[in-house]
Amino acid sequence: MTDTTHLEHRTVPTGLPTFEELRADIGPSGPTDAQLTEHFAPVFAAIAAGSAQREQDHELAFAAIEHLRGAGFTRVRLGRDHGGIGASLPQLADLLVDLAAADSNLPQALHGHFMFTEQHENESQGAVSEWWLAEVASGKIFGNALVELPPSAGRRPVHWIDADSDTVQAAAATGTTEVARLTGDKFYSTGAIFADYLLVSAVPPGLEEDGPVFAIIDARDPGVQRIDDWNGFGQRLTASGTTTLDHVPVRAQRTQEFNVPTGVLAYTVLWIVLAATQAGIGATALAEITTFVRGRRRTYDHATAETPAEDPLVHQVIGAVSSKVSSARHIVRGTAAVVEESYLQVRGHSDLEDPVVVQAHARANIALSEASLVVSDLILEATNQIFESGGASATDASRQLHQHWLNARTVASHTPLVYRTQAVGDYRVNGAIPPFHSTARNSAAPEAAATSTTEGA
Repeated sequence: MTDTTHLEHRTVPTGLPTFEELRADIGPSGPTDAQLTEHFAPVFAAIAAGSAQREQDHELAFAAIEHLRGAGFTRVRLGRDHGGIGASLPQLADLLVDLAAADSNLPQALHGHFMFTEQHENESQGAVSEWWLAEVASGKIFGNALVELPPSAGRRPVHWIDADSDTVQAAAATGTTEVARLTGDKFYSTGAIFADYLLVSAVPPGLEEDGPVFAIIDARDPGVQRIDDWNGFGQRLTASGTTTLDHVPVRAQRTQEFNVPTGVLAYTVLWIVLAATQAGIGATALAEITTFVRGRRRTYDHATAETPAEDPLVHQVIGAVSSKVSSARHIVRGTAAVVEESYLQVRGHSDLEDPVVVQAHARANIALSEASLVVSDLILEATNQIFESGGASATDASRQLHQHWLNARTVASHTPLVYRTQAVGDYRVNGAIPPFHSTARNSAAPEAAATSTTEGA
């Protein structure tokens, strides 16, 4: 467990392409796939070079994040008028696959950044959107701390405490306006340790029925503590874990809404990131097993060739894995195009009950649910199947080939696929619109649940 609260890990990337160079090369019509590939290839190569060692040493990729920041990866989707280069969502999906192939932890660590930036660029929420997009354009990274564990786990629920008049006046004297303070604990704070700002949910007292407020706080505020205590068997370096808040200030015009059309669509961007991560995991698994087979001399008396590299049965395994990995990439890019179109559809529409919004949501949600199901199956099978080409020596822990399956299995466990399978089936059979939100919650205690059922009868 690592407490990173008081640590600064920023390094200055040297010898890598910069965002300023990329922006200067891109015309008003936006970047081509070839331009993006050429620009980010050396960045991804530098990240990949240390990935296996970081995994072995449990070392968070702070330098890699700075490489991405410097090269402009976190701002490629911004339009030129916002300070970006206007890459398409399918282009971003392709880049996420390549980044995941270099280090599968990093796309997942940045999922909140891309989700919420997409929301603000496609549907302005006024001053907070203008501020958010300007910060992204300057290279800042946004993370999130939205999920709470139950008090039975020893964690504090996050409380929103309105600022008193003295606090407001004191803040105003420094040129800021403080509206509240946050205190409590969050978990599954993916990417929080890498972020400059965090999106935090909290319920103001007396407004429980209205749902949470989503506040943006400074991640380096003295009251924020970010702890690397995520203990999953895969995706162990996504900078997830506990975030504790103690009297952390919330500034004016630093809250955002989720109950808007683009807030609803933001969840599908999360699923693009996760599916792209799996596709990248598969790409690296394929590359590593192919290299292993090429150099392998050990074979069997009953093999069909002198070496594994010449063995048609090994070719069959590698061919099957390659087909799954390539298909996963195509699926991710194709479904990203559906989501991008859905964002365009909801522009100018603000009512969640508007048929245009409902249709766009259903189309994007179902497309990404189906894609997630298929990509998960493909990559889980591919990362298992690679061992059919290597014999027992492929299971040597030092090769870390098992880590690909562990990572893919961990990604597949997000917003559990079984619920999304059911939602797809209900939509196809009955036309049932998928839920607008996929947030997790803590179930009520049995006594409370029984009381609720009785009262509602």
